[in-house]
Amino acid sequence: PDPADPVMESPTAKVARVDGASDKKGAKQGAKQQPALLRRVEDPAPLFASARPVPIRGRKNLPSGDSSKLPAEIFPPKGGAFPLVVEPAAPGATIAEYAAAANALMTEEKALFDHGALLFRGLPVKTPEDFAEFCEGLGWESSTLGGGGTIRTQLTKHVRTASDEPPEHTIEPHLDMAHNPTYPSRIAFFMLQGPPEGAGGETVLTDMRKVTEDMQAAGLVDKFARKHGVLYRKKLWSQEHVEHAFTWQRKYFTEDKKVVEAELTKQPKMRFHWSEDGKDVLEHENDGDAVLTHPVTKETVWFNGIHTNHRDYFDLAPHVDTSDGSPYDTFYGDGDEVSAEELATIRASVWRHSVAAPLQSGDVVVVDNVLAAHGRIGWTPGVARRMLLNHFK
Repeated sequence: PDPADPVMESPTAKVARVDGASDKKGAKQGAKQQPALLRRVEDPAPLFASARPVPIRGRKNLPSGDSSKLPAEIFPPKGGAFPLVVEPAAPGATIAEYAAAANALMTEEKALFDHGALLFRGLPVKTPEDFAEFCEGLGWESSTLGGGGTIRTQLTKHVRTASDEPPEHTIEPHLDMAHNPTYPSRIAFFMLQGPPEGAGGETVLTDMRKVTEDMQAAGLVDKFARKHGVLYRKKLWSQEHVEHAFTWQRKYFTEDKKVVEAELTKQPKMRFHWSEDGKDVLEHENDGDAVLTHPVTKETVWFNGIHTNHRDYFDLAPHVDTSDGSPYDTFYGDGDEVSAEELATIRASVWRHSVAAPLQSGDVVVVDNVLAAHGRIGWTPGVARRMLLNHFK
């Protein structure tokens, strides 16, 4: 199959087992096969039958939202390829056992690399502690990286809220820390409390393989390469002098400047300085490429924060104070501006290749943070919705 095609194997009712051993290996060793714990849902359409299309073009405070390039609306998942939906094949297993089976499905059977995103529905994951146990059971090394653009609250060592922005605010699809030299390779999300039907709050998932094809066709991959990639400029204030969330204390989870400096010093291509006016404002910048070679599949993928870290996102966000400048901004690597037309082209592709998944309480979504972007649709204020996440190295 074409390596740019996310459906690299048919989403049939293949299963993962507790011991994670492949059928071939088990047969060779004469080992007794364990009961199947997870199965792929071949046709997930009935799960989203009552879901409605979500309007995009013209959405309030959405960057490039008035551009005719943006799709009028996006739709629920269909077809079973993106995301791949997985459910228990056998009840009664422990969270750790389901996590081991999930790991086998995603890595040994390559489902995460083939599909980019998986939605697990029906697992016995009900609380933040359950979610932390599931993440630990996956056997991947967790990480907590500072400097992200989304407002989050740390709950445990590695589990955080996915975002603390106001409920009515739509967060356009993005790749976590794609603006940073160091980024998580995978992310697990847990819908602790899903919103009621019709209230909004859908989880957005974006097929970055298809976005990459668009960016190549539009000439933007070549243009960013000619102009030395992407330049990210960032500004974080001190919580001692401002009341908003864009402070280095909140973004780096510390009140110690030396800890921040140590983190920044570890990052390649990072330049930083503190203001000399006594207000401890941190200004830093770094360079990056517009594309990335996936470490496993070796595909070239559009991977950056060009549109989500551009100042127009923050200028439009009512909850972000930009009176003293935008906390983040992006440019071509040679310092030239990225035009409004080019930003609209990027955003149109991102939205066009997105699905809006109405998640339920207890749903777990795992994404490859290179192959699948994520975002959220705003929802009715006063309606409960709470999503948690865990980053992995």
